[in-house]
Amino acid sequence: MTGPAISHLLGIVCGLSALGAIVAYVYVVLRHRRWINSIGLLLTGLGVMQLSLLLSAGASLGTLINATFTVALFVAALAAQTYAAIRGRAAWDGVDRREKP
Repeated sequence: MTGPAISHLLGIVCGLSALGAIVAYVYVVLRHRRWINSIGLLLTGLGVMQLSLLLSAGASLGTLINATFTVALFVAALAAQTYAAIRGRAAWDGVDRREKP
């Protein structure tokens, strides 16, 4: 693959991941009413959306290696934040439920 093709592919991955993160954030806000707890999901999604716009401009092959690692880490962060936001874990109520040794 050529540099522009890789750059375009990474831009598409970023755009789709960002769209998924924003949809997940809207779902969490509407379903669980926890907008501040999952704000990192929205902000990371918006950051990845901006990264997709930067990648679509194209770059050299050496820069694309670093861009590939950056995209992979951002997508992993979005996946982890989406899972944490959707799982719907209740807030701590002050009761320690761990077993005492």
